[in-house]
Amino acid sequence: MSRKLAPSIRISFPLLALILQCMIIVLFVFFTDYSEDSPRKFTATYPVFQDVNTMVFVGFGFLATFLKRYGHSSIAFTMLLAAFALQWGTILEGLLFDFENSKIRISMISIIHADLSAVSALVSMGAVLGNTSPVQLLLMTILEVTCFIVNKWLLKFLLEIDRKTSGMYLHLFGAFFGLIVSRLLYRPGLQKGHEKEGSFPISDLFSMIGTVFLWMFWPSFNAALLDTDRAKAVFNTYFALAACTVATFAISIHIHSKGKIDVSHIRSATLAGGVAVGLSASLIPSAYIAMIIGLIAGVISTLGLKYLKAKFELYLGLHDTCGVLYTHGLPGVIGGIVYIILLSVPSVSEDLQRKTLHAAYWETAMFITLAMSILTGLITGFILKLNIWKQPPDLKCYDDQAYWEFPHLATTI
Repeated sequence: MSRKLAPSIRISFPLLALILQCMIIVLFVFFTDYSEDSPRKFTATYPVFQDVNTMVFVGFGFLATFLKRYGHSSIAFTMLLAAFALQWGTILEGLLFDFENSKIRISMISIIHADLSAVSALVSMGAVLGNTSPVQLLLMTILEVTCFIVNKWLLKFLLEIDRKTSGMYLHLFGAFFGLIVSRLLYRPGLQKGHEKEGSFPISDLFSMIGTVFLWMFWPSFNAALLDTDRAKAVFNTYFALAACTVATFAISIHIHSKGKIDVSHIRSATLAGGVAVGLSASLIPSAYIAMIIGLIAGVISTLGLKYLKAKFELYLGLHDTCGVLYTHGLPGVIGGIVYIILLSVPSVSEDLQRKTLHAAYWETAMFITLAMSILTGLITGFILKLNIWKQPPDLKCYDDQAYWEFPHLATTI
């Protein structure tokens, strides 16, 4: 019986990628210019940019390498999508927020904003990793980054919420956007699992490299755009991650029938604490509160990975390759709720409440973000479902050989 090959992307991908890149270059020619940041400001901001950039390309890249036969694609497609997203994010963020005298002023802050937009796209990618083609991933990145930035503009226009704060909704938006796309692209042939979707000890080890990098740099990530209380945001994120990690190990051992650690829990759930305090990192008044939030996020994330992930796929057709619902989605919801609660607590100063708006605004902001992610995810899913985007057949999902050349295997395949 002949083996069904993955559709060739020899024409479609180069055509789409080069057309989009040339369009972006043209936009840069006519609409961008460098800002005149002082050397002191650049020196203060550049280390933060380095941390965020390391998370984007190294952290998220290696995090996705747990798939035993998809390591090349996981890390390289992360690099590809991030490289495109940060360019498109720079243009769109500039047009909507920093367009002055017919020019977009490029600065370290604008590049950090673009990097954060790229992260939202990488979160979405995690939900569909392995069962989509590079053409689909590139198209999804365009649409996701566009929709995420438009969502930030809506929150600014409707509720006067600064994008430095609303940008932390990237976890919530990216996760639910990706999950809706994944649901629409779901195929019955993958319902009972896929033999190539599992991991090897070595692929799990590489994935843990990504987890460690993300864990180390997450405090910088949450504090990247803050003008004040940056130190408090770093401390709160650090302690939330620490408590989350302890809780994840404890719960993972407890729920295992033989009392052993599941590396998939450690890989994903140990990061949930950083997500859960992302929105309120500078608002949390004491370290113990951040630790409680991190602990709760770790417990919920680990239990979700253990008991919900497989059931959602079996009964709802909701396939989540990297478990983004439990690393980003549910912790993002927790973070939104925590922020609303903190704004309602009398101990939070009146001055701080004036700067962050009333809690009711943030309830509306969270609802708008969820609604936008679901609606735009639906539209994107229907677009990506078209046959012209070269989705791989079931047998070629989670397999590097569908898109990569392995000369040493040529004689055996």
